[in-house]
Amino acid sequence: MFYGIGITALLIDLALAYHVIRTGRSFLWILAIAVVPPPFGWITYGVFAILPDMWSSGPARRFADNVVNVADPGRGFREKQRQVATVGSADAKRVLAEECIRMGRFTDAVELYESAMAGPLGASDATLLKGLARAKMLAGDGAAAQALFLQLKQTDPNASDADAELDYARALALQGKNDAAMRQYENVVPRYPGEEARCRFAMLLQQLGQEQRAQQLFREILDSVKGAPGYYRRRQAEWVRIARQQLK
Repeated sequence: MFYGIGITALLIDLALAYHVIRTGRSFLWILAIAVVPPPFGWITYGVFAILPDMWSSGPARRFADNVVNVADPGRGFREKQRQVATVGSADAKRVLAEECIRMGRFTDAVELYESAMAGPLGASDATLLKGLARAKMLAGDGAAAQALFLQLKQTDPNASDADAELDYARALALQGKNDAAMRQYENVVPRYPGEEARCRFAMLLQQLGQEQRAQQLFREILDSVKGAPGYYRRRQAEWVRIARQQLK
């Protein structure tokens, strides 16, 4: 019995020593673990070394942020506002603009992006260009959004990803440029990582009276999630719901 306890204690000591080495801590910790009688040495190392690591990890921070947001939904927004007020950097404005978009405050997002781009290099920043184009589109300014998306392609063709291409299609549709919007949707749907592009294309087709083709796309959405992993179905729930409602 005592032999088994001794082996267990040795294994715990070795595991903690490995953690000391792997995390680059002082070798004095190994000495402390070896000298301080168990379990006091283990507890001390856990409190002062392991727990802080766990708390500062990405998942732990995200969990803490989620708890804060549930308790105080506006706290994240206020913190980002303070960053803009105190730091005033283009990046701080971009982060707040993204938060405004999530909250549906599209006009505020436009103003923030425009302010962030006011610097000498702002007009050539692909991230800011794409953000401003999206904010303009969501605010209903299709013409300005289209111009910005074209500028983005000229500035950095690689920055025009599937999301930007979908937003470009939506900007065209906002202006009533339906033929161009349909061609853009045809290009983006096959390579869009999800069902949003297909669903939005189907809804545009419905508006244009092309019901048969729209119905085909809605069926494709439902077929695509059959047997798909649970995480994919959860992410596509909004578009699946629309497809079910519209399918006849």
